[in-house]
Amino acid sequence: MTGRSARSAARGVLVVTLLGAIVPVARAQATDVQLAPSRAVACMTPLPAKRGEPEYPFVPWKRGEGGRVLVELVFAGSDLAPEVVVIENQGDAAMVRAVKDHVAVFRVPCAESAELPIRLRQDYVFKPDQRKVTGTTPADAADSGRRRVLKCMAANDGSKSPEYPIWARREEAQGNVLARLRFTAPDLPPQVTVYASSRGTRLLAEDAVRPWAAKLRLPCIEGAAVDSIVTFVFRMENAAFGFKSMSFLQFLRLAKNLEQPGAVFDTQSMGCPFDVRLSYLQPHFPNRLDQFGDVEPARQPLLDWLSTLELNLKPAQQDAVLGDNVTLTVPCVKLNLTPKEKS
Repeated sequence: MTGRSARSAARGVLVVTLLGAIVPVARAQATDVQLAPSRAVACMTPLPAKRGEPEYPFVPWKRGEGGRVLVELVFAGSDLAPEVVVIENQGDAAMVRAVKDHVAVFRVPCAESAELPIRLRQDYVFKPDQRKVTGTTPADAADSGRRRVLKCMAANDGSKSPEYPIWARREEAQGNVLARLRFTAPDLPPQVTVYASSRGTRLLAEDAVRPWAAKLRLPCIEGAAVDSIVTFVFRMENAAFGFKSMSFLQFLRLAKNLEQPGAVFDTQSMGCPFDVRLSYLQPHFPNRLDQFGDVEPARQPLLDWLSTLELNLKPAQQDAVLGDNVTLTVPCVKLNLTPKEKS
């Protein structure tokens, strides 16, 4: 081989080598850190479907009187009934008694000693025109402190997000991965559970998310464990990703579990129309719902139902929307999605 031929061959090898090293431009981000749903709320018995509601006292109902009772339930042990502290009462004293009777059977069997006492707040609204009492989902008073603690979460090597593996960029594997991180001490890595939908994102979860999450620390944690849900986004540059703008009814049409016992709603009584932001976490966690503006307790049953809805999606579609947010405008509408009895 002549010198010129050798140089030409070498250039050819160099070109092939460089072309082989080119991979599509992509980015990996830890985009959203949320406090995981309260364990105490999640394990509280009876379960929501069997919890019922306080009995509307006859006398104030007969007089057409409504009311509102805001209480804090203080649990001192996993098998103990709560102490009931009335924070606010707008109505007849009989309504307070009805709420106290209702919550007397509540327990938090998963309570750990480091978490005690557990304080859960609930708001009950009495509506005489429907002779109905609506209660909000219990809110854990410790959650605000846990959210503050999560702000100090950081990787011990100073990195901000996982690396996007070269193999994944070459294969253009992309999608969202959820990770539940449970921190138990300031100097220990979290316990990590990963959730993904397709083969590609499951590999990304193990190859990228889990090793990087092991670097995370929560140096300001004190006392009880703190659980978070983190959304990791692996995205090819310029790829269309996440939820498109859609209406409330379009979202419902995508759901595969619309029909549920008790799924009867009239949004006229909820101050319709109103906007909610839905973070899609199914089927791994309940969807997260946030109201814009003033919080209306009468909307809570509808929001609880929306939190259970799982969309009928292909794995690639699930990869794109898992952990993503969509804003829905709830119109003035009547819904009756209780399963029909088969004849």
